[in-house]
This record gives sequence, structure tokens and C-alpha cells, in this order.
Amino acid sequence: MSLLAPLYVIGAFAIGAPILFHLIRRQPKGQVPFSSLMFLKPTPPRLTRRSRLDNWFLLLLRALALLLLAIAFARPFLRSVSLSQAEIPGRRLVMVVDQSASMQREGLWKQLVSEAEQVLADLQPADELAVVAFDDRPHVLVGFEETAKLTPEQLQSSVPELLRSIKPTWAHGEMGNALAFAGDLAVSHELDALDAQTQTVGSLDDSETTSVLDSASSATAHLILISDMAAGSELDSLQTYSWPKNLRVDIRRIVTNQRTNASAQILESKAESAQDLDRLRVRVSNSADATSSRFSLRWAGNSQMTSDASLVEDAGQSVELPIQVPPGQSRVVRMPTPGAGMTSLLLKGDDHDFDNQRFVVASEPQSSKLLHLGEVVGEPRDNLLFYLKRIPFDNKRRVVTVETLEPDQLSAAPDPADVPLLVVTSELRPQVAVKVKAYCEAGGRVLFVLSKFLPQATALPGDKPDVEDVDDKPDVEDVGVDSSGQAEEYGATINLISESKFEFREADIADYAMLSRIDFSHPLFQTMADPQFNDFSKIRFWAHRVISNVDDNWQIVAQYDDGDPAVLEKKVGEGRVFVLASGWQPTESQLALSTKFLPLMFSFFKARASGESAEQYTVGEPLGFPASESAKIVSPSGDLFDYVQSNAQEGIRQPGIYQFQTARQTSSFAVNLNESESRTEPLDDESLAGYGVLLGDNVSTAETLENERQLRDRELESQQRLWQWILVLALALLGLETFLGTLWSRRGQSEGVPAVETG
Repeated sequence: MSLLAPLYVIGAFAIGAPILFHLIRRQPKGQVPFSSLMFLKPTPPRLTRRSRLDNWFLLLLRALALLLLAIAFARPFLRSVSLSQAEIPGRRLVMVVDQSASMQREGLWKQLVSEAEQVLADLQPADELAVVAFDDRPHVLVGFEETAKLTPEQLQSSVPELLRSIKPTWAHGEMGNALAFAGDLAVSHELDALDAQTQTVGSLDDSETTSVLDSASSATAHLILISDMAAGSELDSLQTYSWPKNLRVDIRRIVTNQRTNASAQILESKAESAQDLDRLRVRVSNSADATSSRFSLRWAGNSQMTSDASLVEDAGQSVELPIQVPPGQSRVVRMPTPGAGMTSLLLKGDDHDFDNQRFVVASEPQSSKLLHLGEVVGEPRDNLLFYLKRIPFDNKRRVVTVETLEPDQLSAAPDPADVPLLVVTSELRPQVAVKVKAYCEAGGRVLFVLSKFLPQATALPGDKPDVEDVDDKPDVEDVGVDSSGQAEEYGATINLISESKFEFREADIADYAMLSRIDFSHPLFQTMADPQFNDFSKIRFWAHRVISNVDDNWQIVAQYDDGDPAVLEKKVGEGRVFVLASGWQPTESQLALSTKFLPLMFSFFKARASGESAEQYTVGEPLGFPASESAKIVSPSGDLFDYVQSNAQEGIRQPGIYQFQTARQTSSFAVNLNESESRTEPLDDESLAGYGVLLGDNVSTAETLENERQLRDRELESQQRLWQWILVLALALLGLETFLGTLWSRRGQSEGVPAVETG
């Protein structure tokens, strides 16, 4: 017999009360009246202490009734068999391990393996297990199908060995994607199991069918997240994920006592044309839970990260620059530009080295060209070219020369890699316009500056267009050009290159016009979006052209205050076409004399051509080099591998200085750790709960066994209801005791004997 509430058995000690009542000290109560006491000798009353028990039968009845009451309140039941571990419903466990760069910190990966061993030590034969690792993307290390073939003992040895064989990567942690992936894995496997069970029950009777389906649906799915829970982990992807309502996450935190972690980031200068380029801005950030605030920065050469996140330096180093950053804050300092042979920025003073190195590429300035197509007539200050030549396009990464050609002098389409921007200020012959269009489709940028509107352009001297140049191109007559190759309509070149049907006329301006409705989110004006720079009200336009019949393929970047388009953009092939409805020379506007002219022209020019690529990448970021069968990537160790294969792998997986080699050129680029991985302060559990993730500890086998035993005990007790019969028996005994006590008491009084004690 077992008891559902065994604490009530303590009430059985109440059986001592009847025994105590039978042993209490009693004083004679009977008195006999006499007429005279003169013949009696006075004596004190004799007190007697009962040293023996009378009426044993009543005493036993009372004690037995109290004992039965205590047993009834303890809710006894008869257990037929004991619950074994084999009868416990299996758990569906998905162990999610963090393999991101922040786990490179000393001792964290060993803790992760140890935590995984504790999870595996509780596995039972009915449990299902899958192991998922994640950095910037999740991947299954061991699936449900593989673990189903192994015993718990085999899993307890093979899975830790697998985790020891791998290491944290250099990629950033996409925890949100990993949890969504693991949740789908657990739920989809549960649905597959239910489908399989449903197909199986077709050949069973009703009782067997119910048993099979109950066992399939009773398996509880649980995610066990083993991670350092760094604040830099990405969780935003959980906003679009509907979390399963029966799936809970058990967070197993990996912690370290060394909490100070700082990082350095090289900031890009907004003023690309600045002449003072001997210093760089560097931002140093300190973790919120740091215990130290003193660090130092210096340049180093030929330094590389090893697989265990330690630094190996092979070349010289510069003078250290001390800096103090309080916990949870950042500071910006200006450092001298790296000298010859310096390839990385090193930070010292924190507890962890994995993110203390930022690789840089100090490449030689690239030569590029701004090409102007148009006629130069009249006073120099009245021509657009005069102001173009005075724009300081040169910076630390490029040397720009401004060249001008007569429209007929363009013999071939320019290379967008050499000519990032082509400015057209007059109408072009069809054969020349075709070359400009080919340049644009290859990735170049063409800026059309509309000259003063004339109903019919002046005839262009020259021969008829070459048949080969205009073959397979739009019909000459369709764009307003006659058979002699002369531009017949204003704006025919723009319509030819952009495949548009613009109509133009000169705007009627009483005094002046101003820019309004500027799209500051567009790259052309993005650098001037701050309130201190976005005031264009002081720039006056004395004349501009009205552009009508603008189709939806064009984006109006800015408008005049009269509603006419001022700046338009359209994508043509891999390049872009821009149209300015007014010139910047003083005869047309005040733009060239304003402070907005230089940033605007820098925005036109700085777009990267298709052949160029960035010098800085983060780990896992796809490279921007053009696809080529002969292109090779040279790793920091000197190994060569095909670039096409690297592109298929979605970027490079380790920081360092790499080289991109082709038959024509060799260019270097740096790959660095994602900055978010340096935010190592731990997240709280509410960060996940805020995205709808259900949190809860994974129940161990012992706890599951105890819970199942209690559920079965309650079910048996509610079915047997033994307490009711025991309570009836106790009441019957109390009734018998009362009847016998009353009967014996009356009999004693009638016989002149002391009354029977009834309690």
C-alpha cells in the first residue's frame, strides 16, 4: 500500500491521547452522608494514581479509530507495479551550441563541451536528440536519424568527441536564425513522427490506436541553448517567426570571470576630399560589464590571427597610443595613418585577444578619370568644365584627372573602371551616343547637364553615321535624328541612351527658382541629410528646363519649388543615368558657388564601377569582385584557391589580408571580424522572451520519473478511493466505542461500582 499524502500519517500519533486519558491522576468523588462523625477517626483523603490500564477493549477501539482517520487523510492506494524508466515518454531534444566568434574567449568552449556532457548524461533510450551548431548560419551536426541508431551510452561518448573536434569560427552569431531553424527542426520531426504513427495505427484496433497516438504525442520537444548569450548576437529575425506554443528553450549559460573586452574600429572620413589625410579616426568601445578601462593602440605589420585567437607578429610596430574608455562607453581618437608595411591595428589591455586586431589595406592611390563630353565656348567662367576642373576629387585612394573631349573625338566606349563618371553637356551624334550607352550598360555613370533649350539644335558637322555603330540600335528617326546624322531635336541623346520619350521646354521664371522636395535618403544627398547641412534655400536658379513625359522608370531625386524635376536618375544596364535640369555655372544658378556643390559632385563620382571592389570585408561577407574563371584568391598563408569557389562559399571565413589576382591586376583586401561580436556582455532571459520565445528548464529523467509516478499515483488513488472505506470503518469503530462505553457506564452505576471512564 502507498500513500498519496504521507504527511497526514503524523496524525496517527493522536492514538496516545486515549492512553493518556486512561492514565491520568483521579481524585475520589463519591461522598456518603453520616448523622454524626464523633465516632470516626479523621483521615486525609487518599489519592490514587492509576498505574494500570482498565477497559483495554475501549482503549483499542479509540486508538484504532484515530489510526484509521490518519490513514484515510493520507489517501492510501494499492500500486500494482512500479513505474520504470522504460515507461517514461521520450523527450525530443535539440541541443543548440553557439559556435560564433565570441566563443573564442579562453575557457568558454571547454565549458560548452562540459555542459553538453551533462545534458547527454541524462539521456534515456526513448529520447530523441539532434545537435545544431550556429554562427552566421545554423547547420546540423547530428540529426535525429543518426542518433536514433545509437544508444544513450554511445551518444554520451560520440557527441562530446565531435564537439571537441570542432572549434568556434570567426563569424558573427545569428542566434535568432538558429533558434528558428532548431524550432522548425523539432516541430517538423514531431509531425513526421505523428504521420508515421498515424500510418501504423491503421492496422490496429481502437485501444492499440489510442495507445500509439498518445505515446507519439506525449513526447515533449525542448531546445537546449548552450551559449555565452553575448549581447552582439542577432535576434531580430525572431520578429517574423511564429514560435511554436509547446516548444520551450532551456538556456545553459557559458560564463567567464574575465569580463573586460574592448574593440577598435577604424572610421571612414566623411570628407573624402580633405587634404589633411595624415590621421585616421578610430573608435574604441568597452564592454558594459568590464572591470578595466585602460587600453592602448598601435599599428603592426604582418600580424595574423591563429586558430586559437592569439596574435602572432612578424614585423615592426609603431608607438603605442594610450586611451581610457569607461565600461559600456566608447571613445574616438585620431591616429597617424599606418606607415609602410603596417597591415593591422592592435589593441591591448583587455582580457580577450580574439577581437583585438583590425586588418587594414594601405593600397596605392588608383588613377581614374572624369571625362567631359561637350563643347567649350565663350568665357571660361560661363562653362561647366571650368568648375569641374577645380573640384578636388583626389583623396588617399584615388588620383583623378579631368579630361574633356569634343563629342566627335570619342572613338570607343570608355572603361567604367577607369572612368567612373562621364559628364555630357551637349547633344551627341547617334554613333557617339551608342558608345556612351554601352559605357553606361557596362557599369558607368553618365551625368547629363541640360543646356539652354533651343527648339532645334544647331546642325552638327560630320559624316553620316557608321553602319556598324548603329546596327541593332533604336531607329535614328525614332529619337529625332535625321538621316544625315544631325541632332534634330533637343534632348535626343538622353532619349536614345535612356530609351525614354522626354519632352523639354524652357521654364518661365519671373525671378528665380529654388530646390525643394529633396530625397535625402538618396545616395546623392545622403551626406547632406543632417539638419546643419540640408538647407538649400540659399541656392538660386536663374533658369532651368522643364522635363515632361517622365515615366515610372525614372526616380525624381529633387524638384524645384514650382514642381518641375531638378535631378532625375534611371538605371541603365549595370550603370546609371543622371539628368540635371540646370547648369551650375553662374549664368544658370548659384550651385557652383555654394557649399553644396562639392558634396554633390563627390556623390556623383564616388560610385564604384563594376570592376572595382571594396578594400574591407567582414567574415562571411560575399566578395564584390567580378566573376572570372582565371581569378584566384591568395590567403594570408600564401595558399591559392579559385575565386569562383570562394564566391559559392559566401565569403571568407577567417580574418586577414587577402589578395585578388587576375591576369591583369592584383589587389589586396582586408577581412575583419564583425563588430557585433565584440559586445560580449551577457543578454538577460527577457531578451528572448520579448520575441515570443517560451523559456523553461529541461526536465531531467529523475524529475520526469517522479512527475509520472505522481500522476499515476493520483490516477490510481482516484480510481480506488480506499480512503472512503477506511473513513466509514473509523466512524463505525467510534460508534461502537460510544455504545460500549455508555452501556458499561450505566451498568456500573446500577451495581454501585465506579462508573466506567468514557473519556
